Amino acid sequence: MDTSQEQREFIGKTALLLDGNSLQSLPMLKAFHRLGFSVDAVCPSLTNLGAVSRYGYRKIIVPTEPTEKEEYLARLTEILTERHYDFVVPLADNSAHLLSENKETLSQYAHIAVPDYDVFRLADDKLAALRVCRDSGIPCPKTYSTTASLDETLEAIDAYPVVLKPRIASGGKGFHKIDSREELLRCYAPAVEKFGPMLVEEYIPQTGTQYKCDVYIDRNGEVKSSFVYEKPRWYPVAGGSSCCNVTIDRPDLIAHSVNLLQKIGWTGYADLDLIEDPRDGSARIMEINPRICGSIKIAFLAGIDFARQIAEDALDMPVTAYTGYRKNVVMRRFLADCAWLVESPNRFRTKPCWFNPFFHGQIFSWDDPLPALVFLGKKLLRPFKKLRGRGG
Repeated sequence: MDTSQEQREFIGKTALLLDGNSLQSLPMLKAFHRLGFSVDAVCPSLTNLGAVSRYGYRKIIVPTEPTEKEEYLARLTEILTERHYDFVVPLADNSAHLLSENKETLSQYAHIAVPDYDVFRLADDKLAALRVCRDSGIPCPKTYSTTASLDETLEAIDAYPVVLKPRIASGGKGFHKIDSREELLRCYAPAVEKFGPMLVEEYIPQTGTQYKCDVYIDRNGEVKSSFVYEKPRWYPVAGGSSCCNVTIDRPDLIAHSVNLLQKIGWTGYADLDLIEDPRDGSARIMEINPRICGSIKIAFLAGIDFARQIAEDALDMPVTAYTGYRKNVVMRRFLADCAWLVESPNRFRTKPCWFNPFFHGQIFSWDDPLPALVFLGKKLLRPFKKLRGRGG
């Protein structure tokens, strides 16, 4: 293999990526590999996306989930003592939370690429982050929750519907649209029992455009990259994960996102969700995702190398700044986008056009095709597994 100057900077360096079962593991493994790192991936099973990728040196199977804290930490500590790693990168919410919470202990083995826990916890808590937005004049939904009783929250609500959702969760888990006081009283206690502390906030109609803003702030507090993309399609159609993403030019959304992150003292990579309020056209920050997002591949396609920035920060090197990015880059999660086409009444009115062949696959890559084939195989086998589980 021809070793470029870019690779020579990192030859002999090692990295450990957690959550090899995630979509984001594929572009991150590839990016670190191309930089010249010897990069290992922790995967729950041998059929995970990261485990079947051609990129990565070793695939370490750890079936224990990060939610099983003590057992997972013990296994991770074993891994870090068995082989030297320059840094560790979590790719999912639970592992990022666990590493930040135990950063002081784990840092004796390797650099842990997450912020300190006091900052991480502030970003991870939707109510705390939205309070910073409110106090700083950053557009966000109105929040009715207080640290006091449900009765005080009920008193604060001036209109229905409202949204009831966990203060700490991802992927829309526990999201409920509540249409009346009676419904909130009925749903609140069971939601707390299942998901923990809940947030009650203003309901913003879901017909507005949804956005993501990704930002990197280095260890010195300097913004080194930022970009915005919109989510014109998502699946399930009623509300789910994006199946099409397009990079756009929205410096106002970047300004609001950077302002919030700097207010809480964030360093490293962060991903923020925003939504357009169709009632007045404003774009409001909904939450901070304090880990690498599932659609991170679009950043690399747009010309921003977050893997390089993470590595340079971890190794105390000057962090590369990206002052711009390519606009109108389209990335699709093709199977989900096909399902969207079948179910959506807007199939012929969507922009970008569904039938436009010029797009990048979120999972498929010509230089690493096996993960997409394994992913497809799992989708095709799922109905048969359900039948077998029912004894059919």
